[in-house]
Amino acid sequence: MDNSRNLIRKILIRDLELLCSIGVNEKEHLSPQRIIINIEVNLDIKCFPENDRIEETLNYDLIYSGIKKIVKSKHFNLLETLAGSIDSFLSTFQSVNSKSVSISKPDIYSDCKDVTYKISDLKK
Repeated sequence: MDNSRNLIRKILIRDLELLCSIGVNEKEHLSPQRIIINIEVNLDIKCFPENDRIEETLNYDLIYSGIKKIVKSKHFNLLETLAGSIDSFLSTFQSVNSKSVSISKPDIYSDCKDVTYKISDLKK
């Protein structure tokens, strides 16, 4: 019996650091801010490269490059809006069962590590 079909398959992109035009304050419109993005994608059980071919799975490069394109596409007032755009993008892949997107602003306050917004539909 092939137990590989019972495995949970995920793609994780961790601590992707990008510059983004984001924020509602006037000074935030003047220059891009550093953000850190974390993605967790649970893949459909059928999404498995049985023949070691990229066409049989979800190419994580599509996720990576798509996120970068979204971040560079415009000014975002809110972390929530940017996270929602990335979440919607991830929903376009048929092999994605569920996902989680978190975006942090690490430089927003001097007395805490970061401020993070997270959107998730991951099933437990």
